Amino acid sequence: MPIEVESPEQLGYDTITNNLSESSVADRRLADLGLQLELDDLLLRYGDHLGDPVLREAIASCGDGVRADDVVVTPGAAAALFCAATSLLDRGDHVVVVRTNYATNLETPRAIGADVDVVDLDFDRNWQLDVERLAARVRPGATRLISVTCPHNPTGTMLDLESLQALVGVAERSGAVLLVDETYRDLTHAGPEQNPLPMAASLSTRAISVSSMSKAYGLPGLRVG
Repeated sequence: MPIEVESPEQLGYDTITNNLSESSVADRRLADLGLQLELDDLLLRYGDHLGDPVLREAIASCGDGVRADDVVVTPGAAAALFCAATSLLDRGDHVVVVRTNYATNLETPRAIGADVDVVDLDFDRNWQLDVERLAARVRPGATRLISVTCPHNPTGTMLDLESLQALVGVAERSGAVLLVDETYRDLTHAGPEQNPLPMAASLSTRAISVSSMSKAYGLPGLRVG
């Protein structure tokens, strides 16, 4: 699962007539957000190393029981995924990764030398995750990380609340950390009888939620994850 060999950025967006490979909405300008900025007066200084406190407060408010101190802002979600893997894993540690997945979630553990156990999603199951099948791969006391995406990229399939809570339970019982890449979460819409899924990080201290301004918001140039 190689990282993009010929990405649109390398080819040049101006050379592409119909872009069928992009995974986010159309890129936006800051003016589209109604922001009137005096960039000449912008001071390019060091900020809080965890991220701007106001921004962390705003992110924390999206999950019940999540505090600003639970939030770290990174230069893009890819950096957040890299930080999670390198903070949690050492050579020989066991990882369970649901595939397909963002390449960083597979290749960073492999580069560290972790033992990566892959659970592939199946067309015949409509790309839905079988939580019991995943749980059977987890080694209590040995598995350090369980990595999933929700909504799943690229199929868009969703976990239901029962399945998400079951994954949290697997992580808590085994001593692993559940990492949920929720980059597309803000593109999901609740039906008349269904509430949006909670942030995984709001369900357990053993869960990490990762998201980004790149995909659902079309603002990759901000480099906020």
